[in-house]
Amino acid sequence: MDLLDSTQTIMEKLEQELIEQLKSRVPVAFKIGAHIMNSGGKRVRPQLTVISARMGGYNGTDSITLSGAIECIHTATLLHDDVVDSADTRRGRPAANTLWSNEMCVLAGDFILAKAFSALTSLGNIKILEIVSRATERLSEGELFQMMNIGNMEFTEQDYLQVIADKTAVLMEAACRGGSILGSLDSERENALALFGFNLGVAFQMTDDIIDYRSDRETMGKNPGKDLEEGKLTLPLIAALKRANSKEKAKVKQLISEKSITKQDLEWVREFLERRDGITDTLVKSREYLEKATQSLSIFPDSEEKRALIKLSDRILNRTY
Repeated sequence: MDLLDSTQTIMEKLEQELIEQLKSRVPVAFKIGAHIMNSGGKRVRPQLTVISARMGGYNGTDSITLSGAIECIHTATLLHDDVVDSADTRRGRPAANTLWSNEMCVLAGDFILAKAFSALTSLGNIKILEIVSRATERLSEGELFQMMNIGNMEFTEQDYLQVIADKTAVLMEAACRGGSILGSLDSERENALALFGFNLGVAFQMTDDIIDYRSDRETMGKNPGKDLEEGKLTLPLIAALKRANSKEKAKVKQLISEKSITKQDLEWVREFLERRDGITDTLVKSREYLEKATQSLSIFPDSEEKRALIKLSDRILNRTY
């Protein structure tokens, strides 16, 4: 068993940490948080935190506390996202907002964010607190920027990169940087790990956006083509639209305006993305960001930790959900 697989044992400790962080005097706050926490997340951010800390030789419990806080922040954003998107499922289970009211889910998300920052404060490390605070600020900005551009056919690749940098990459960057600080790495190595996390996050989201069109409900736990149905232009569609003719552009615009996609519509979109190389282009760019991520690790000598991070990169590129 290599380090990446053995981190699953550490993740069991994380589950206990998450239970502690979600405890509340109001039972429903815990129930909502536990519902989404137990919906099968990959725990990528906690793994990044723990392995980054180990790169500097740190094996203490603060990495679990930090991991839990970062996962709580991620979970709070999922709760808020599901309310904003009127989601009906999350990873194959009923979305929290289908079991509780939108209002309760928003407030539960706020509660989980507050608990995350209480945990961060307990670390007594102002630098880590500042890093995660800035990342959380950017998460909110990314969500708002994306909402401003719902249905915007002029949404560019640069706009898309801004959204995924803020909504996905910065929290993975914070996980790596926070772990490296616990490991007392020098600034050069801290920055290298942070860059790894950021580029990994960009590649992670691009892969997600490919899966949204290529996979199916049984595998993903949600309807394929959901981004398009919600009026969100992601890179596969942006890239394909660059080569589209006027008839194809009109069809995409119609689908976005209708906010409802039939099986026939989805098949047309999938064929369109393949025909106009939207999927291919996104795969190429995803690999480029993964290469940037692994290149940033060249400053580190070969180690179990370094191999684990590279293996994690490979898993992200080759996943199907």
